[in-house]
Order: sequence, then C-alpha cells, then structure tokens
Amino acid sequence: MIVSLFHVNVPPERAQAFEASWSRRAGMVDQMPGFLGMDVLRDGGKPGHYIVLTRWEKREDFDRWANSPEFVAGHRRVNSGEDNGAAPVGIEFFEVVPSTPMSTGSGN
Repeated sequence: MIVSLFHVNVPPERAQAFEASWSRRAGMVDQMPGFLGMDVLRDGGKPGHYIVLTRWEKREDFDRWANSPEFVAGHRRVNSGEDNGAAPVGIEFFEVVPSTPMSTGSGN
C-alpha cells in the first residue's frame, strides 16, 4: 500500500469554505481501482494548513487516477475559482510499512 499526501495552504478566512467543499466533492475517486480511502487533515497549530492524504494499493493506481478524465472533472472546481484560495504545495508518496502484529495462528 502507498499513501499520497499534499499540503494545502488556505487563507484562514477561507478555511471553513475549504472544509465544506470536501463534503461536497464529486467522489469519483472512490470508484477508482486501487483506491483505499482519503482523509483531509487540519493542522491544529497552523490555521489554514491542511494535508490531503489518500491511500492506494499501489502507485500505478494513483497514476491511473491522476491521468484519468474523472480526475480532470473532479478537479475542475480548482480551475473555475471554487478553490477557496487553496494553494497546494507539492505531492509526496510513501510506502506503508506493516505495523500490525502478526497473528501466531495458534488460535489462542
């Protein structure tokens, strides 16, 4: 599994509208092969700073999404001025390191 994340800086006076926009999102990514989930994280110490985190089975799944017509349609609002002043600051990818204890299989 991989996660992608990008930082977004929003003018503090637009933060409420930015947050509300996520509940109105098109949701097209939810149907994409390999998509496992999304979280929008609010920085409690820095008003207007967010991290958008998505989880994918593999990097190729994210790349397929990022190059799809659904991606363009889902991100059209940014180009139409509905971005609430959000300024994305690059995207990063991380592989998830297994951190859940393995079962011993003994049934106990």
